[in-house]
Amino acid sequence: MEYRQLGRSGLRVSKLCLGTMVGFRHEDQESANRVVSETIDLGVNFIDTADCYRESEEVLGKALKKDGRRDDIVLATKFGWYMGEGTNDYGGSRYHIMSACEESLRKLQTDRIDLYIIHVVDPNTPWDETLRALDDLVRQGKVRYIGTSKHQATLILEAIHVSEKLALERFVSEQPPYNLLDRRPENELIPTCLRHGVGITPFSPIAGGLLSGKYRLNQQAAEGRLARRKVDGDQVFTTAALAAVEKLIPIAEEKGITLAELSLAWLMQAPGVTAAILGARSVDYVRSGVKACAVELTEEELAQIDEIVPPGTHVSNYYEMNVYRPFRMGFSSAARGGSGAGAFIPDHATGSGKDAGKK
Repeated sequence: MEYRQLGRSGLRVSKLCLGTMVGFRHEDQESANRVVSETIDLGVNFIDTADCYRESEEVLGKALKKDGRRDDIVLATKFGWYMGEGTNDYGGSRYHIMSACEESLRKLQTDRIDLYIIHVVDPNTPWDETLRALDDLVRQGKVRYIGTSKHQATLILEAIHVSEKLALERFVSEQPPYNLLDRRPENELIPTCLRHGVGITPFSPIAGGLLSGKYRLNQQAAEGRLARRKVDGDQVFTTAALAAVEKLIPIAEEKGITLAELSLAWLMQAPGVTAAILGARSVDYVRSGVKACAVELTEEELAQIDEIVPPGTHVSNYYEMNVYRPFRMGFSSAARGGSGAGAFIPDHATGSGKDAGKK
């Protein structure tokens, strides 16, 4: 396993990160225990969760306690999404951050969070308030590093400026949606993060299943969460994406790997990427992800991929759904004197909107 520096910090993490949004439910505790133990056995030292992933934090906390190797992993969790009906049950305010952190520590059965991430843009709270609260948590020893998720380059730069001006803890990572079918982070986000020492830890490396190989052009998938969706019924599950898949599959087959493994290998080899987050509900997914860690794509193969989906372009509008649209909705609402609540309701959530954190 290769370990990489996370941004300009001294923290080293494996190039593959275990994501726990799916498959970490109370009824799946035994399976989650096996996934966590296998993940650590295979050299992955980076695990990601979030407070709004329903039971994920509790299940992960139990799995880590049972395994007994909590100190061997870098544990990341996120805050900021709706966790109830209360006025302050979401966002980046000091009020919410302090209570959210204590709740995550309790659920994870740990005394510290190694990487604490603001999950979504909060258009209402100024950076100085959010960063002072996070800085306090670092000074208290409850948090070690801080990061962002689904934040545009301009907002990350604003936060860095505030951190430097006020001598506060600095964000070391950004967690964007980034995959072979939507390469728009390459236009501004990744160059900005490279220039300013912010590590990139992308989620959805197989595009919500589009790069799994189970969805084919002009064929009806027998299973999968996209199986019942109409092609071109939205801007994500598109004919253009499926056409790209048809061209990518021969490259994977020639390499002797699956399309998912090709997609992961490409992402982990992309400039600026520290670690790719793979959601793994079974040990087979973990093993496949670790196999992809050993795959090196040649210059010729990378050029073939660039011809299919050119750098900075997209054939599936995943980045729009998760970054641009919530950003526009949230700031438009805030500018009108509203709550900015639209910033917290992307479509891919385990739960949606205000129900995301409810049991």
